[in-house]
Amino acid sequence: MLKTFSLGGIHPEENKLSSDCEIEVLPLSPVVKVPISQHIGAPAQALVKKGDIVKTGQVIAKSSGFVSANIHSPVSGTVEKLEEVVDSSGYRRTAIIIKSEGDEWEEGIDRSPEIKREISAGKEEIIKRIAEAGIVGLGGATFPSHV
Repeated sequence: MLKTFSLGGIHPEENKLSSDCEIEVLPLSPVVKVPISQHIGAPAQALVKKGDIVKTGQVIAKSSGFVSANIHSPVSGTVEKLEEVVDSSGYRRTAIIIKSEGDEWEEGIDRSPEIKREISAGKEEIIKRIAEAGIVGLGGATFPSHV
């Protein structure tokens, strides 16, 4: 049973509706919309244009400032266009629209299931790799982790 409170909001019971559901693997969408501002700070600048062929893992938008993050293609395919879309927060943002085609990965991406527990790199190299990877926090603001 859902309850409302005088201060507002709906608070579902602690046992979430999906707790007894199995994890499902969904098919790849034929078209993906990748916003170039997925993080707090300056939006990334698109590196691709209509007609470009992209590979999974390829940088398609470059960070445009210190508080900004690279955006990588989640699929391989053809860039159909750049357009304004409404994001999950209800804001209008520029997105790269990609028609999914095939399964080609950007060269140099390690796809092995083996977990690397140690690397030989200093502090600056690790920060550089984090920035290049476009890693952001998961606390809500998606703050770029290299900052």
